Amino acid sequence: MRFYVVCLCVMTLLISSSVSAQPLKYNVNASGSWYPYATQSAKHPGIVREYIAAVMSEAEIASQHVSLPPKRTVQSIQAKQLDFEVISPSWLSQAQRHDEKFVFSAPLFPVDEYLVALTSKVHQYQTRDSIFRQTVGTVRGYYYHDDNRFERMDFNSERELILALHRGRIDVAIIGDLPAKYWAHRLGVDIVLGARHSSGQMHIRLLREHQPLLPRVNQAIEELKSQGFYEKLKQRYIALYL
Repeated sequence: MRFYVVCLCVMTLLISSSVSAQPLKYNVNASGSWYPYATQSAKHPGIVREYIAAVMSEAEIASQHVSLPPKRTVQSIQAKQLDFEVISPSWLSQAQRHDEKFVFSAPLFPVDEYLVALTSKVHQYQTRDSIFRQTVGTVRGYYYHDDNRFERMDFNSERELILALHRGRIDVAIIGDLPAKYWAHRLGVDIVLGARHSSGQMHIRLLREHQPLLPRVNQAIEELKSQGFYEKLKQRYIALYL
């Protein structure tokens, strides 16, 4: 009987170890045009992909990137088909920020989004209130903390938003500063950043069942910060793409 109990305990430990060893699944492809944070290049996959790989390596946690479009990513994390996402709480509504299904890591790095318009129209968008009840270009599947205050016109990517501004389909869009500058440069469109729409820090948002991993994740983040990892990564991508 004692031998049976010991074997049962060993089997339980082995099963537990096997489960915990499964890689954490995540996706940061975004729209596919979220330069320089995520790219289609295998050699230079983007700031977020490289940063998360470094965090997980430092924390000694196996992870697996799964390629999904933004809308599918939102659905998959809610359905627990993904284990975490990389997101700024500034993009979320108050209810989403306090969703008990998730826990947030320590901050990774800053990220800002702006109201973006052509040079001739940017004077109209110097405050966040300027888009109240207006039609605003947005990316399909993205979070926007106040999208109940304006009319979304969804496009597939940041690249398409810049083209829509250029073609006069929209007067203003919400885009991160680096992606907006990148696509404006690539497409030869003269844009200006207006009011800041959101300002915050990127975090890893884990399903709550993975909360025991948070100390290791946070320790890894702090170690990378002490090395200036993000700034070096950012400057490398700016040199590559901007």
